[in-house]
Amino acid sequence: MKERKENQWTSTELQDLCRYILTRSSPVFGAEEIEASFYPYIGLTHTIRRKANKWTVRISDHCRSAPRTVLEAIIMILASKVLGRKPQRQALSIYAAFRADPRIAGAVRARKLLRGRKIMGAHEGKYYSLREIYNELNARYFGNKVEIRTIGWGMRPGRIRLAHYDPVHRTIAVSPLLDSPGIPKYVLSYIVYHEMLHALFEHPSSRGFNRHHPREFRRAESRYADYHKARSFLKEFWRKSAGFSYGIKTRHG
Repeated sequence: MKERKENQWTSTELQDLCRYILTRSSPVFGAEEIEASFYPYIGLTHTIRRKANKWTVRISDHCRSAPRTVLEAIIMILASKVLGRKPQRQALSIYAAFRADPRIAGAVRARKLLRGRKIMGAHEGKYYSLREIYNELNARYFGNKVEIRTIGWGMRPGRIRLAHYDPVHRTIAVSPLLDSPGIPKYVLSYIVYHEMLHALFEHPSSRGFNRHHPREFRRAESRYADYHKARSFLKEFWRKSAGFSYGIKTRHG
C-alpha cells in the first residue's frame, strides 16, 4: 500500500486502503468485492454493509482530510463490528482524539445547523402520545429538569435505530415502528427515557461526545423501573429484525 502525499484522500485511495486493511483483518472480507467511498453524512457516521456478495463501506466526508491513522482506525473499528470483536484500544483512542478536535466538532455542528433541521411527525401517534410519555418520565425521574424543544415520531420506520436525540436542535425523534399495539408502553418509555438521558448528559458546547455511553449514563439508565424487562424485549426485537448493517455514529454539538 503506497503512502499518499495529497492533503485530501480520493475515493480510489480510500477504497485501496479499505481493501488493504479489511482483507488482512479476516478472510471474511477476502472473497468478496469491497467498495468504499466518502459520503456527505451530516455527522461523523461510518458504515459497512454486505449485500449481493459485496461489502460497501461509507466514510463520512468530514474525514476526507484526516490522517491515514484515523482512517485506518475507523476501518478497523468497522471490521471489529462485523467480526463481533472488541475494537483495539489504540484504534478507539485515535478515533476519539480525532472526534474531539475542535475543528471537526465545529464542522459537524455547522453542517447540522445548515442541513440538520429535524423533519418529524407529530407527538400524537395512533396508539401512543410521545409528549405524554415524555412528561410522565420527566416528572418521575428528572424532576422536570430535562428540556426538549420537540419530541415526535420520525418519518422512517427504522428498526435498528429506534430513536435519536439531537443535541444541536434539542429534539427526540422516535421510529414510528414503535407506535404499535405490539410494542408495550414500558418499552417505548424506556427508549424515550434513554434519549432523555442523552439530553441530561450531553451539551451542545461539548467538544465531542463518546458514542459509548459513560458509566454514569449506564447507572442512571438502570434506574428505569422496567430496565431489564425492556432490554430483554428489545434484544428479541432486534434479533428478529432483518438487515446486515454495521456502523459508527458519533454525536456532536
